[in-house]
Amino acid sequence: MIDYHTHSIYSDGKNTYEEILNQAIHKGLKQVGFSDHWCIYFPKWSVQKKDTKSLIDDITEIKNRNDLPLDVKFGLEVDYIENREQEIKDSIHMFPVDYIIGSVHYVGDWNFDTKDHGYESKDIDRFYQEYFRLIQKAAKSGLFDIMGHVDVVKKFSYFPNYDLRPLYEETARVFSESDIVIELNTSGLDRPCKEFYPSDEFLHYCYLYQVPITLGSDAHQAKEVARYFPEVIQKIKQLGYKQLAVFTNRKRE
Repeated sequence: MIDYHTHSIYSDGKNTYEEILNQAIHKGLKQVGFSDHWCIYFPKWSVQKKDTKSLIDDITEIKNRNDLPLDVKFGLEVDYIENREQEIKDSIHMFPVDYIIGSVHYVGDWNFDTKDHGYESKDIDRFYQEYFRLIQKAAKSGLFDIMGHVDVVKKFSYFPNYDLRPLYEETARVFSESDIVIELNTSGLDRPCKEFYPSDEFLHYCYLYQVPITLGSDAHQAKEVARYFPEVIQKIKQLGYKQLAVFTNRKRE
């Protein structure tokens, strides 16, 4: 039982690392990862430059404790911004992370993830094509260890007019060729789309292409840590997965 996707008050979460840790212990987790947002645009929902040292000190202090019944991992959820790859790489160099989750929240200048504004004026068919192009490019970039909520494009229940299976298969192939992990992100069940990220069909292609998997609740409150994990673990077992990917110092096991 591991949860690699949690957010604290350093980004857009509601609780401290200590409160997240206590909930992880209560849930019986073997590992918990702190993975606040890092975005080179520095929106208000991301860690701010002035807070980086404090964040690093807080996580390091917890990781160095020897009285904990679980392992604590240092993660970041980093936004992929097209054509800014070197800047992203340089900006995360200071963090002594165990893993980095790569996410796409922006298509062009539009942050499609935070609020459901703007969808009515968009060509949803094109929007999906552009999102999947970016998530594939992010996977190929070499910047990330895990790809986060890989079909978050569906969050507000806007869907294209075509069969998504070819896009799912193509993207799963790219993930496999890029030797990158995906997360089974359980937060989607609490969003308008009412299903996990990725969808069952997308996850099926990831399994067929032998894409490794890890788990993340995308908790923004301590009480959300490991949400729906018994259900999702049963789902991935039924699909055929027998292992979860874990990380230390950006080395995968």
